[in-house]
Amino acid sequence: MADYTPNSRTIKLEGFAEFEQQLREMAQMYRADTVARQTLVKAANDAMMPVLYAAGMDAPYDPDGKGPIHLRNTIRLDARIPNSKDKQSQYVNETDAVIAVVSAKKSAVSLAQEFGTSRISAQPFLRPALDSQAGQVLSILKDRLAVLIPEAAKKLRRRKQ
Repeated sequence: MADYTPNSRTIKLEGFAEFEQQLREMAQMYRADTVARQTLVKAANDAMMPVLYAAGMDAPYDPDGKGPIHLRNTIRLDARIPNSKDKQSQYVNETDAVIAVVSAKKSAVSLAQEFGTSRISAQPFLRPALDSQAGQVLSILKDRLAVLIPEAAKKLRRRKQ
């Protein structure tokens, strides 16, 4: 996969306005971070699992490598409420409630694999994983939010009583 060109696609999302309204109503009655952790963070984590698996499958692997750790063993998924450091990134907006990141341990090797160098052609595995799984991510996100928002509302109502 030496020449990687990111997919350019437009995705139309429908029904998220209702989800957003439900979350806003819950956040008015309860702490917004609690609502986000019980719904958005869990849903984003679940939705990004296919990307994590695809990246692991696509990551270069050298069975004859010198070290005990291979690049694919360092791939991880983290879904969270963005912190101040996250918000300094050009990819995170001030209004983002949750982010989910699939990444490999930052090293010269991982950066060279993903982006290439003057001597080594790129063998991207993270960006193609996201591109190939984007539809699945959105489908899972929608399905999980449809379950998690009512569950969280019910749980928070019980706690308030």
